[in-house]
Amino acid sequence: MDNLSLMMRSLFPLILFFFSVGHLPAQVLVHEEPRHHPVFENDKIRILDVLIPPGDTTQYHIHHTQSLFLYFSTTTTFSQLPNSPATRGRAVSGRFIFENLSPPNERVHRVWNVDTGSLHVMDIELLSQVTGFEEDPLTLKYLQLAIDTPGVRVYRLTLETGNEFTLSDSRYTLFLVNMEPATVQLLQNKKPPLPILQPGSFFEIKSRQSFVLKNAGRNTAHFALLELPGE
Repeated sequence: MDNLSLMMRSLFPLILFFFSVGHLPAQVLVHEEPRHHPVFENDKIRILDVLIPPGDTTQYHIHHTQSLFLYFSTTTTFSQLPNSPATRGRAVSGRFIFENLSPPNERVHRVWNVDTGSLHVMDIELLSQVTGFEEDPLTLKYLQLAIDTPGVRVYRLTLETGNEFTLSDSRYTLFLVNMEPATVQLLQNKKPPLPILQPGSFFEIKSRQSFVLKNAGRNTAHFALLELPGE
């Protein structure tokens, strides 16, 4: 056997390895995927604004934490796990979903939009190791508990025109997320109505802070209110 044949024989396993790797789907952490845009992060949560235009596809990406998904559009999609057939799905505007995607439940997939409008989702990763609430869920006017887990509580807040929502001295940190276009006013600051809030706009309400919100628009305003354990 000549030297060239011996060299090719020794290199064959390496060539085969690189060929195989080239056909494996690339995987990135979800917050590094280009269509998942990080817009806020602290020691409790990471908020990703997800926008996938019609006909567009995400990279294969890894969900590896407990996560809350808020949907702002009604959109037909397909998703695919590595080495699996694609499955059809439908995002529904106004829907809240909690999934424990921390190991061993982590998920690797890609998503593409087969609809005529953009897919708009907020992916909220729960980063804190603190779990469990020592106080009962909030029981306030206009508020309805939708999800109750040790890592997060999620409420639906619905305000008709002119309604005011008041929250004071909460033990826990809260995030208020706007679900539909709305005009609101923060009354405790005596400020004029804010510009029209778009879906995905949010406010952080730190523990022990007061918060008074008025629907200053003509349409019903819809929000998700997140309650996170720990001070």
